[in-house]
Amino acid sequence: MQYSIIYTADYQYEGDVRDQHNALRVRPTHGQGQTLDGFDLTIDPGARQYGHTDYFGTEVIEFAIGSEHDHLTIRAESRVGTSDPEEPPKPDWQSLSSPEYLDAGAEYLGALNPPANPERIAELTRDARGTDPLDTLISTCNVVPDRFEYRAGVTYVGSTVNDLLAGGAGVCQDFVHLALTMLRREGIASRYVSGYLFVPNGDSGASAEVNTHAWLEALLPTAEDPAGVWVAADPTNRSLAGTDYIKIGHGRAYSDVPPIRGIYRGAPRSSLKSRVQMTRLGDSARRR
Repeated sequence: MQYSIIYTADYQYEGDVRDQHNALRVRPTHGQGQTLDGFDLTIDPGARQYGHTDYFGTEVIEFAIGSEHDHLTIRAESRVGTSDPEEPPKPDWQSLSSPEYLDAGAEYLGALNPPANPERIAELTRDARGTDPLDTLISTCNVVPDRFEYRAGVTYVGSTVNDLLAGGAGVCQDFVHLALTMLRREGIASRYVSGYLFVPNGDSGASAEVNTHAWLEALLPTAEDPAGVWVAADPTNRSLAGTDYIKIGHGRAYSDVPPIRGIYRGAPRSSLKSRVQMTRLGDSARRR
């Protein structure tokens, strides 16, 4: 499936600012069933862009604006193609103990910080445990939305798994952090994924305004590759990920892949208006 994606972020400052330095993670990945056919980034005020790949493999674009300015507008236009994922492997539990697997998944087996309530996690993990790692991954993506309500405004970008456990509700970021905690406790290496999920609205279903979305990838070994392959799954929508998911990047948690992170000097307050417009052929019925 082919997509056109336009991401815009417009910051308005209450006065002039200067010495602004930012790192963007808005460029879709290329590989693993996803092809990046075109990408263009516009920044106003104009700034020279410097690209690099971060430690986890996500493309980062950095820029700096030294002169005074009262606004910042970022516009990223992408053309992306996706294909159906391969059938996920169905390994046994013993395969998660191989040296190859433990080495490949080392970064994605540790507990999130701060550690979540161990009693609650043990209970949830026990209820989600399946006959094998794939079955457990699928079950986890059902147990999380069964036990917790999807509701915006209850948590914020810095919320922890304990905040979700205490409040009983959250959004996709919270659901993914909880699922990662559960899977890692079972020895399944798993990582946080940031991107977009196409959710149609209107009559045509061809174009939609969407939010950024979060899901996860679990590392599952195969007979041919004991180090494993990454299988994408969405605990918000109770499913494995398909062609309506556009990946930007991944890391151990959200803090590794924020779309924009930066600093500046000047006005202490600002307002932000952001928007993602996606266009494609076909339909989907998912929750943002």
